[in-house]
Amino acid sequence: MFKIRWDFAWGIFITFVFLTLLVIRLELFQNKSEGIAVVQKAAIQRPAETWMNIYQKEKKIGVLQRKFIILETGGFQTKENVTMQINTMGIIQALRISTETALNPDMSFSSFNFDLNSSLFRFNAHGYVAKDKLILFTGLPSAQQKSEIPLKDIPYISGNVYEAAFAAGMEKGTPRPFSIFDPSTLSIREIKVTREADEVIPIMGKRVLTQKFCADFMGAKNCAWLGKDGDALKETGLLGLSMEKVSPEKARESIASGSNIDFAQISSLPSNINIANPEKLSEIKIKINGLRDLFLLLNGGRQNFRQSVLTITKESISSLTAQENKFAEGFNQYLQPSVLVQSDHPQIKAQAQKIVLPTDNSQQKMHKIVNWVYINIEKKPVLSVPNALEVLNNKAGDCNEHAVLTAALLRAAGLPAQIETGLVYLNGRFYYHAWNIVYAGRWITADAVFNQIPADVTHIRLVRGEGGEQLDLLGVMGKIQLEVLSIKND
Repeated sequence: MFKIRWDFAWGIFITFVFLTLLVIRLELFQNKSEGIAVVQKAAIQRPAETWMNIYQKEKKIGVLQRKFIILETGGFQTKENVTMQINTMGIIQALRISTETALNPDMSFSSFNFDLNSSLFRFNAHGYVAKDKLILFTGLPSAQQKSEIPLKDIPYISGNVYEAAFAAGMEKGTPRPFSIFDPSTLSIREIKVTREADEVIPIMGKRVLTQKFCADFMGAKNCAWLGKDGDALKETGLLGLSMEKVSPEKARESIASGSNIDFAQISSLPSNINIANPEKLSEIKIKINGLRDLFLLLNGGRQNFRQSVLTITKESISSLTAQENKFAEGFNQYLQPSVLVQSDHPQIKAQAQKIVLPTDNSQQKMHKIVNWVYINIEKKPVLSVPNALEVLNNKAGDCNEHAVLTAALLRAAGLPAQIETGLVYLNGRFYYHAWNIVYAGRWITADAVFNQIPADVTHIRLVRGEGGEQLDLLGVMGKIQLEVLSIKND
């Protein structure tokens, strides 16, 4: 048995970091607000090609290339390619994201293709609008899944939300809501954009008068400065992330060696006390500040949140009965496959059958599956939109990969399972992390990275879910503050 190192705890966080800055440029936005003007052609006569460097606290970590094409049919096409080098727990990895969107002459959305590639994983999502539905296809060509998202209105889409706000002729100081579709989580969420005072900023050696827009997405603030033609010249996001328009020659300059900053480290939170053996704790009390009015799942189950104090009590598994797989009818939804948790795929079902026996009860199945994932999936930080089938084939990943595969195997074995995301204590700090909750007579936490059932009490659940719910963490990052008030040993 190998010793677990701290560097597994990267989890889904890196995906969220990209979303805070890049989702506004790479994903699809649909305008559902009445009164916003249809985009005029004069508003979209921007350069055919734009280059932007991506920085983290003034250190270049990537580059974005965007093409805006006017088609003979009167429609438009946008193509964006992002290349980044990301330091995850001391390991520098390359990430490539490409997005293509097709727009009708009136700028309404027609179709899209989103592709993410990293060192180990690839994620693809593409789709099109058909009347009142968004038809989606996700996964690699060999294992694509089709799904649908209902739409109240046929959407009007801009290449990014700031351009949509620019084209709408927004008045200063008045926020407008937009709906955002995120292909990586297949969810639609609302974002509010406000036009702020115009500013003169230096761009490519010149001082340029710009319109400034700021977006509030789940409590996370991002801003952009647009030129007179609506072209984005500069953008800023969380954790010191920013993008700025540069010349093609400047964009092609390589990233300097050693310039990458470890995102996991700068996003983690220091602990005011050292916890020597988290797995031996029976209870922990933590004061939490900085959450504002964010909707988080802090209360419920083993967690009790009252007046800014969170109490987490270790669950007892000795009281579980060795019953057969019986559960309330309402739990059937947690047995169903999803786009990222493909519990009905033949490979997933076959692997589950190899791990458990038909005669095993709920507890035995839970322990066997969590232990199998712990032993067989290499613990290493990766950049991905993880799905269970790819994790099973690659046999590697961080906590997010462990969580989606564990959920898929548990569901395939007949156990309701969900994914929880939040923070966990490691070596004096709290890191963003993902784990599972399993129904085995009652809901029990399980962490396949630590091989813990139940998970130790330093696992602080913030959200539960495997799609859009995880975007709620965007409003937490950089704001949440923790103070451990007390701990109790078993």
